[in-house]
Amino acid sequence: MALINCKECGNEISDTASVCPHCGAPVVKDVYCQKCGTKVPENVQYCPSCGASMNTAAPKKDRLVAGLLGIFLGTLGIHYFYLGKTTAGVISLILGLCSCGIWSLVMLIQGILILTMTDDAFMAKYVDTEKTFPLF
Repeated sequence: MALINCKECGNEISDTASVCPHCGAPVVKDVYCQKCGTKVPENVQYCPSCGASMNTAAPKKDRLVAGLLGIFLGTLGIHYFYLGKTTAGVISLILGLCSCGIWSLVMLIQGILILTMTDDAFMAKYVDTEKTFPLF
């Protein structure tokens, strides 16, 4: 446990406190962008300087794994389940079973596109997005 100074009243408080016990002000901890090192506000999703995602709680997903799952098991929606998009996984599973093989071709193309995009583009399109069914 370390001591920090309250931004409002200046008194020393614990760095684990969420509010200052002296003045009641919320404790704002300094957060830095891992990509560019810029100091950013605590509850920001993207760095205002470089646009990198500030979401460090979610585990990083591997583009190679997602692309290969999309190529080989895309008809079953396994790559969507891997990415945490369960709604898209269920939809893909249903389309795979009902489309007489057409959906497997679409998922093959998507797997190839995932393998050819950059890591930043992959994270933005498939991991850091709020979309429930990211396609191409």
